[in-house]
Formats: sequence, C-alpha cells, structure tokens
Amino acid sequence: MGRFKSIADVWSYLDAIPMFGKVGAAAGNFSLTAISDFCSRLGDPQNKFKSIHVAGTNGKGSVCYLLEQIYSEAGYKTGMFTSPHLLKYNERVRIGKQDISDEEILLFFQEAEAILEEIKLTYFEISTALAFWALARNKVDIGIIETGLGGRLDSTNIIDPMLSVITSIGLDHTQILGDTTEAIAGEKAGIIKKGKPVVVGSISMNAMKVISGKAEARESKMIRSGDLEPKWNDHLVQLKGYAEPFQTQLTEPINAWNIAMAISSVNELQSSFPVSEEFMRTAVEHFRGVPARFEKVHPERAWYFSGSHNLQAIDSMLEGLSKLSSERIVCVFSMMKDKVGIELLSRFEVFDELYFYEQEGERAATREDIWSFINTKLISENTYQEILKELKTELVIFTGSFYFYPVIKRWLRIIGQN
Repeated sequence: MGRFKSIADVWSYLDAIPMFGKVGAAAGNFSLTAISDFCSRLGDPQNKFKSIHVAGTNGKGSVCYLLEQIYSEAGYKTGMFTSPHLLKYNERVRIGKQDISDEEILLFFQEAEAILEEIKLTYFEISTALAFWALARNKVDIGIIETGLGGRLDSTNIIDPMLSVITSIGLDHTQILGDTTEAIAGEKAGIIKKGKPVVVGSISMNAMKVISGKAEARESKMIRSGDLEPKWNDHLVQLKGYAEPFQTQLTEPINAWNIAMAISSVNELQSSFPVSEEFMRTAVEHFRGVPARFEKVHPERAWYFSGSHNLQAIDSMLEGLSKLSSERIVCVFSMMKDKVGIELLSRFEVFDELYFYEQEGERAATREDIWSFINTKLISENTYQEILKELKTELVIFTGSFYFYPVIKRWLRIIGQN
C-alpha cells in the first residue's frame, strides 16, 4: 500500500503544503513547466474535454457558476474548477453541479502518487491537475476552468479552450501581476489562444487596448459583452436584442455584466453547444448566486457575506447595499495584509459601525495594520457572541476576504444553537 490509504492521508498531505491564502506569493510557482510535465505523465487529461477558460480581477467565479447553470439547464454534463474553496477542499472541482467526492479525490492521489513523488507541485497546481483528471475521467461535455491568479503563467493555462473570458481588470495582487492596469491586463490576456475567441467584460480603455492587441496578434475574435448594453433594474437585467429582461434573484448590479458575459459566451459557442433562449432564461432565473458573493447568510436577519477584497469588488458591494433599505449598516470585516491601504479602507468610512476581526496566519492583517489607517472596534472569538446578539436587528455586511467566510459560518452555526 502507498501513502494514501484514506482521505485523511490526503488532507494531511495537502495541509503540509503552503497555501496562497496563508503565505501569499511564496506558495506560488509562476511557471507552467511542472504542471505541464505532471499532466503529461497523467496522460494530458486537460486535452480530453472541451473547455471555457475564465480570468479576471472580479466576477470570474460568478461567470463560471452562471455558465455551469446555463449548460446544466440545457442538458449538458458540466465540469468546473474554481478556487479558493470556502469550507471544503471538494468545492474546487464540480461534476454535474456536485462537489467531487472524497472517494474520487483519494483515487486521484493513489493513481498519481508516484508522479507526485517525482514532480513537486504547489497546492494550486495539485488542485488543477486533480480537476483536469476528474473532468476527463467523468467525460464531461464541457469544462469551465477558472484561473487562480493572473492568466499567462497560471497553472490552468495549459488547456486549449474553445473560448476565453476576461471579466474585469483591477489593481489586485500587484506584487505578482504588476502595479498598473495595463500590466495586469497583459497577464490576464495570456489566456487568449490562437484563433480562439475571447469574451471581455467591463474593462477600462487602457486595459482594453492591451487585450485587443493580444487578441489581434493571436488572430482571436474579440466579443465585447458591452455590445449587449447590460442594464440593471431591481433584479431585472435588460440585454440588447432580447425583448424581455432576464429575471434574477441577485442583489448586486454588477451581475448585469456577469450575465451579459455568460450569455455572450454561450451565444458564441452555439454551433458546438446549442442552448435555447428559454434555457438561458430559466438558468438565470434559478441562479441563486455564488457562495460568499453577497450571500444572505442568516435566514431571518438582514446579514450578508461578500468576499470583496479589492476596490472594484468593494464598490460593487456598496452599490448592492444601497439597494437594500436600511437606516443603519454595520460592517464586520477581516482582510489580508497585502490589501491594506488608505484608498481601500476609506471606503469603510460610510458604515455606521465598524468591527475588525484579526485572522490567524502571517498573511492576515493585524489590528495595528488597520488602525494606522482607520478606527474600528474589535470583534474576537471571545466577544463575537455578545456583539452579534446586539446586532441582530441591524443590516450587517461581513466582508474583506473569502478566508473570513468559514469563520462567519462557524459563528452563525454556534449562535444558532444558543
């Protein structure tokens, strides 16, 4: 027997590998050599299914889940890879809208054990290889693959997709991707493949110039989802060319653009994967959003979670909050050290009450990091029950980092039992 006798052995193995969420860039490997060699030894599973590749600063997770919903509604067997996971590692890989099972994860590690010994992969590279293996093994009709960071050197970028999507360009992960929107656009545009179309979202003129230049150089048709002129009106999304608006259950107006990108992508692939307008409408109407993206986290209280961790995402969250009627809004936030800055933190001054939670890990922001820019109250493992009890009638937004989500879910589970 090898080292992976049970799923507990897999979790132990993964826990010993540095994760980007905890240590940042030190956990990355910005080269495609290791993942290419590894997948080659696996039989190149990434070439055994049709795919859509999605990159962008914000919105890429929502577009991935929307595409999954639309193609599932139309009867196709979908596969999807996204990151990070929020509560369980299995969330990263989905087959037919279901998280991959422990049994299948274990089987991958058992089959790949010898290769893992020879080729050392990062946490994200292992997750990517697992996703490719699982999607190929399950013979999905279409795989929706989200980049982790950037695009050009992201380990997902060994696929040859039918279509690429670039959702948005903003200043995030600047220490890795570059400190201008043009530099970041160049990295994201690295997913554009020769002769394959690319759908783009709401992107500034300077970033768009970079992306259109890359598309032209690669003879890639560029589809601007802005041509659909997406408009948001109280849970309705109007798109040019469609007589009736699309009904949604979503809160943030930015979802008009996410829906436009998903519809643009599906329309571009109609010859390979036909989807009727009826299926598109039903899928959008039934779509309940993505976990941790302006998710209502309490059944009775007006409490929401938004993993907003950069300027674009926070501005979108604030616009979403403005659509909810409330005299007072309380914010409980936590964030990573590399996100701390006056421009971002000044956005929090609009809240009537502000609480900061200090997470564990060397990448997490400390109270001193926050207090050097903005005054907040503190919430901790010792005080959250008492504080949340006081806030039960308030509109509360928990935000600042996807890594804060499991903490909030645990708190709500515990106070629900009291």
